[in-house]
Order: sequence, then C-alpha cells, then structure tokens
Amino acid sequence: MNAYPETLLPNARSQLADAVDYAVIDLGVPIDDFFSFFAASIWARRIERGDRPTILGISGIELAQNVLSDKTGRRDFKPARESLRRTKAYWTGWILAYYQWTSGRTFREIMQALPASTVERMYGVYHEAPEERFAATADDILREKFPETRLKRIRSAYGCSQAHLAKLSGIGLRSIQMYEQRRKNINKAEAESILRLARALGCEMEDIMEV
Repeated sequence: MNAYPETLLPNARSQLADAVDYAVIDLGVPIDDFFSFFAASIWARRIERGDRPTILGISGIELAQNVLSDKTGRRDFKPARESLRRTKAYWTGWILAYYQWTSGRTFREIMQALPASTVERMYGVYHEAPEERFAATADDILREKFPETRLKRIRSAYGCSQAHLAKLSGIGLRSIQMYEQRRKNINKAEAESILRLARALGCEMEDIMEV
C-alpha cells in the first residue's frame, strides 16, 4: 500500500529534492542534520500522509526554511540559486521521497537504518538506475535493521498462531506467512485484508503495517 496517491508523488519528490539541495548547498547544513530535523518535523508527517496543501502548496525552498525555523529558530535565510543544480543532495531528497512513498515507512524509520549521508554516497551507483533498484536495496537494509515484522510481533504478543489468525481473519495462511517473512509487502495489501488482520488481533491497521 503506497503512502498516498501516486498523482502527488512528482510534486513530493521535487519538493523534497529542492529542500535538501537548498539546505545543504545554499545554507551549508550537513545533510544528516537537515534530514534529522525534517524527519522529526510536522512537515514530514504531512508529506507521509499525502497532505495536499503541504505537497502542492509550498515550494521545496519554503519547506527547508519551515523545517529549519521550527527546529533551530533560524530566520536568516538567503535566497536560493537561480537554477537548482541536480546535485547529489538533490538526488538524495528525490529518491528518499520515492522510497517513503513506495514503502509506506516513515522518514524517521528510514533514517534509523539508512541515514541521508549513506544514501548520498549511493548516488554513483543508483542515480541512473530505475527507482525500483534503489528501493529493493533499501528494503534489504531495513529488513536487516528491523528483522521481525510488526504483524509477527503483535500476533506473538496476542498468543495467536498463524493458523488461528488465518481462521479469525479469513486471510489465507500462506499470505500471513509471506507477510511475516516479508516475501509479500503488507503495505501493498488491499485495505480490506489489513483491516481483517487488525480486527482479529484487536489493533489498528497502522499497528501491523511496516511504517
């Protein structure tokens, strides 16, 4: 399940790419510092849920300024360059916006396993490759960092076997096994399937999604 409608993705990618480029190149903010500020901000939460006024209503420059103002109190912002270059910093924001959208994870969770500086160093290998290639690598890194799925943790805490959960929810046993093994991405499951699993476990849908 993608984080928000795909129609908003091009704007979100350009917005975050411009924000990172401006903060790092024009303002000299270390990329990990800026992304740490951003991932912990209300602006990240709004983008993660596809808030249209945020994604469509402010520029990347304004996003960077809002984040830095909120987190550091900074107000002395110089203008952006007339033409933003396609820098490594720009690509880092661009590809991380894509990965957040396609994975449904929060930026904060992504940063715990894959800091922005690490992504920036991947530029040479991935900047001309299909986005799906980067996403597959990022998935591998996050799986190593967070080896147990939320579904498995909650099911285990509930004291429920996979077979019993399948009976309670009406979701096939094989599907539950594949979700827990991350051979199928639960974030991309039909909303009805996630709802059935959540109801069977007495939790919210968001609790079992990998966000």
